[in-house]
Formats: sequence, C-alpha cells, structure tokens
Amino acid sequence: MIALEVTHTGLFMSKLLSSDCFDSFLLEEADIRMAAAFSIDGHLNRDFYDTDVWEDRSLRPYDFMPWHDIREYCRSIIKGNAAPSYFRFTLRLKPEYLDATLRRGGAGAELISNIGALLLNIRLERGKLMVLTGISFTGFTTDKSADGIWDGTVKRFLHARGIEFE
Repeated sequence: MIALEVTHTGLFMSKLLSSDCFDSFLLEEADIRMAAAFSIDGHLNRDFYDTDVWEDRSLRPYDFMPWHDIREYCRSIIKGNAAPSYFRFTLRLKPEYLDATLRRGGAGAELISNIGALLLNIRLERGKLMVLTGISFTGFTTDKSADGIWDGTVKRFLHARGIEFE
C-alpha cells in the first residue's frame, strides 16, 4: 500500500468527475461533506432489481455500481464555488481487469486467486488530495508481491493520464 499526494487537485478532480479516466473502476463507497454530508453505498440494491435481472450476470455483471454510472451524481454534489471540506471515494478495479493487471506484473495463479479486489482510496482531507492503494484478500497469504504490482500499476496509470503526485 502506498499513499500518493496529488499535486494538482483541479486537474485530478476534472479527470475523476468529468471524464472517463476512472471508468475501469466500480464505486464501493463514497463520503462527501459539503454543507451537508452525503454517503453512498456502492453495493447494488437487491430490492431495486427484478429477479430475472438480479440473477442474470450478463444483465448485472457487478455487485457494485460502475463509476461511470454514478460519477455525474457525485459531480453534481461537489460542483459549485465552495470545495468540499472532506471526501473519500473507495473504488475497486473492475474484476475483468484484475487478472491481466496482476499477471503483467508477474503474479501467479495462486496469488491471484487470493485477491478479491484491487482498491483505490481517493481522499481529500485538510486540503490534501491523496490516492491510496489497497488490496482486499480473500484468503491468507504471506506473498506481498501483489502490493508492489498494484502500487506500480497505479503510479503508471496516473502518470499516463498527466496526474502528478508526490
């Protein structure tokens, strides 16, 4: 896990909220504090869907809301003259990208089978915009090589999109 401080907040926020830059992610949760506090649970709500849609994975391929489906809502909360006093977005890489991302870094099948999610925590706190990496494991492993692979992937991802960090 690494913590990266974004040096150009405006550019990052534009890419996060007004472009498809992060559309390869799902929203796990969001907490936005403006004049009021807004909390979003990204888990899809079973009661919202017809049984046929809920049970057909081709119609509902994820358990979490795709970022591109919720990004505009988050943008509408944040836009305006006053910046949020705090926010936190927890994004998880879409499952179809997990295997290839880790294999490119040299991870084997056994390690990959123990990983439930590759995570990004994006947080604004005390005027600092931070991107933190994380991994959710499904089982115990002493192999921490996935951390290095994911950390490097996130650095390259941000760099390729012109997002500077320290």
